[in-house]
Amino acid sequence: MKLLVEEARPMYEAAAAFKKLECWNWLSNSHIFGIQNPESDEIGYCCVMGNGGEMYGIAIYLGTEGLDVLLKLLRGELQGNPLFVQHCLLMSFGGRDELYPEEYKQIKDLGLSFRGRTAWPTFRLYEPGYVPWPVMTEEHLRYFSLCLEQAAALALEVQDDPDYLFEGQGERFLVRIPELAADQQHVWTSRWVVPKPLVEKNAELAPINEIRCAHIRKMPQPDNLVWEAGLYYLPAPVMEGERPYYPQLFIIGEQTTGMIIHSGLKQKDRILQHCADDLLSLLEKMNTRPAKLLFADEEMARTWLHLLGTLEIEVYVAERLPLLEEAVEDIINYFG
Repeated sequence: MKLLVEEARPMYEAAAAFKKLECWNWLSNSHIFGIQNPESDEIGYCCVMGNGGEMYGIAIYLGTEGLDVLLKLLRGELQGNPLFVQHCLLMSFGGRDELYPEEYKQIKDLGLSFRGRTAWPTFRLYEPGYVPWPVMTEEHLRYFSLCLEQAAALALEVQDDPDYLFEGQGERFLVRIPELAADQQHVWTSRWVVPKPLVEKNAELAPINEIRCAHIRKMPQPDNLVWEAGLYYLPAPVMEGERPYYPQLFIIGEQTTGMIIHSGLKQKDRILQHCADDLLSLLEKMNTRPAKLLFADEEMARTWLHLLGTLEIEVYVAERLPLLEEAVEDIINYFG
């Protein structure tokens, strides 16, 4: 990786000012507020960390999707490891050993120095499926600087009554909004804003092969045959391209026997399509159809609904799939 140097200076200066403010003394991670990006109009939803005395910094969850993950995380509704699903920018203060070598070089090239166990700032981009990575684009550097500056301004604004941020009751959030003045400079104000609706994104499968599906529909279908299918991230990063990513394990189990009948690692590109191809091949290999197919992932179930309807297999979504979860845990422990 190659990190920008002079472009990052304002970000480090803003982080130093934010740390000096110590707004985590009156804000907790449940005090959510927003900062609108003047370049994209997207709102980043922020929470300050450090009130518990363990980790100090600020997380900026990007857009309504990011906010949805943050709220589920705070409510205890998020399934699985948040590392694999959150989309945010995270600035935290930690030790020297938490830096990538390129981050340490960036700090030294800027002529900066930090001392202490919680003195070194790190600026990371979290994206679903990817290893947290230092921010590398000028846009992210600029937005990080703005967020730190405006978070400090809003923190001071509510210092005497931080619970004012709860008045939106999770439906509206206090957001710092930039307005372009006559001198082309931004003037920032705080307003209550209703987040944009969450847009559900369904991956598209390839057109159904009617001949192949007609052949599968002729296969036996015992009433008591129930399969479970799921995709699970594995905490074993794969280095490919500019950023390492976490591979996903596609796994199918048979409830009656408690056996895993299929598993395979998948990369990020068109992953649900490749899993659907695996399923069709498995059905052809076993020359049988389950009466029901259970998913823990609602998005996966929605994406496959048409295909499985064509195959006359009932689709269900379960909160948990213990058979698959146990198998994945065993795999993780084996390689861990």
